[in-house]
Amino acid sequence: MCVPRREPEDVPEAIGAAMAPYDYNRHIAPGEPEVETWWDYWQIDGGGCEFPVVPGHEDDPRLIRGTHTLSGEARNVPPSLCDGGPRGLLDLETPRAQAAAEARRAFEAWQAFASGYPPVHPASHFWARHFADPEGYPRIQAVDDYRTQPALVALADLPELEDLVGGDPAARLVGDLGAHMSEAADHALTTHALLTLDGRWLTTAGPERCRYFNEYLDDLTPDTIVVRVLYHG
Repeated sequence: MCVPRREPEDVPEAIGAAMAPYDYNRHIAPGEPEVETWWDYWQIDGGGCEFPVVPGHEDDPRLIRGTHTLSGEARNVPPSLCDGGPRGLLDLETPRAQAAAEARRAFEAWQAFASGYPPVHPASHFWARHFADPEGYPRIQAVDDYRTQPALVALADLPELEDLVGGDPAARLVGDLGAHMSEAADHALTTHALLTLDGRWLTTAGPERCRYFNEYLDDLTPDTIVVRVLYHG
């Protein structure tokens, strides 16, 4: 979520005010428009999606690091990471570059591997046949035909490659490499929702919202506070 420039000690109060309209238990005044609500309690916590800190600024007092999890356990966020702080102190490019590089590696590895076998059909190819004729082409046959394609049989014997390319690579690791890398970069920082400076709660499902999430962060002024908030909903 994003709030205007604040002193670190004032950030929780600013977050609370921005989050308030989306509280399950909030009081709705007469005539106040209803909005979809998302949480009943929250706290500052990257939840495994902490931001990298711009190198050289790990000890900047403006950085924000929550001390406890939602369940009350102590957190130990390393100096190279934080839950938030001024936009200018957050290294947003490194995670994107790493995600794009990993996407390239998986894409090229799958293409090189699959080229040595007959063309591989994605799972959707077999499910389409099943749904078109459930009795003549039952589910168990669709699953078996997908799994017994020569390239996938061979892939099962290469666990490191299988981990790299992931599930159903014939569906995901095809098409334009550049587009694939861009999509991976867009997902590197994106979490479930974005709460904007003007109070809009935007869920980030779909590639357009993921792209907007990143563009929005990039367009913020360096002193705008960006914080990861973990909430129970």
